Amino acid sequence: MINRIWMFVCLLALLACVMKPPVQEMAEARSAVEMAQKMRALKGGSQLYLKRAEAALQQASEAIRQKKYDKARMQALEARRQAQKSARMSQKTYPLESAPIPSPIPE
Repeated sequence: MINRIWMFVCLLALLACVMKPPVQEMAEARSAVEMAQKMRALKGGSQLYLKRAEAALQQASEAIRQKKYDKARMQALEARRQAQKSARMSQKTYPLESAPIPSPIPE
């Protein structure tokens, strides 16, 4: 009897972990997308990967609204991967060393 109760408690604890919104994954995805957007604005970047990242982030947000946290987590991870690819493509195309240095603002 105690074993069954223990198994039930463990199952509930496991379900509680799975059923949480993917807050960390969403924050990381948003940050990666923002960085890729800035790099694209400054250096061109890879628009295909950036568009995929933005779409995956939007799908993740929608999944959270629908309380489909597993789907939201997967989409957030995909958004981060696509944004990172976009940033890497931007760096390969326009390395930091060749980026123009902004002139100082006169006071």
